[in-house]
Amino acid sequence: MELNRIGMVHSPYQSLQQIPRQGFFSEEESVIEIDEAYAPALEHVEEHEWLTVLYWAHLAERDRLVTTPPSGTRSCGVFACRAPHRPNPLSLCTVKLLRREGRRLFVQHLDALDGSAVIDIKPYVDAVGLACREKDGV
Repeated sequence: MELNRIGMVHSPYQSLQQIPRQGFFSEEESVIEIDEAYAPALEHVEEHEWLTVLYWAHLAERDRLVTTPPSGTRSCGVFACRAPHRPNPLSLCTVKLLRREGRRLFVQHLDALDGSAVIDIKPYVDAVGLACREKDGV
């Protein structure tokens, strides 16, 4: 298996303690800077208000398999919660796209540490919206 970094996160979060538990708990603005080689992949991205960002949580503990979520009172396996510490620290976050300036996407609600590698970006579509688009042939 091989993953390629497509860009980097520039966020106000310099330490794990600063990151909000969920991106929606913060209105902070972050920037996703796409590497030059992947710039053509941004064509028409600004037509979407919401994006799903997949990034690598590079400081996560990869040997932790059980944890107690911040809102929980009992421990559970990392596959049963959204804990950042997991065998493969891929993180997924839905962000609001504020604007695009060239290869830079200015977003809100990103819960990534500054310097995190971006793995992929996709337009966010909820299940109802997706079903309607498929019905209409979009």
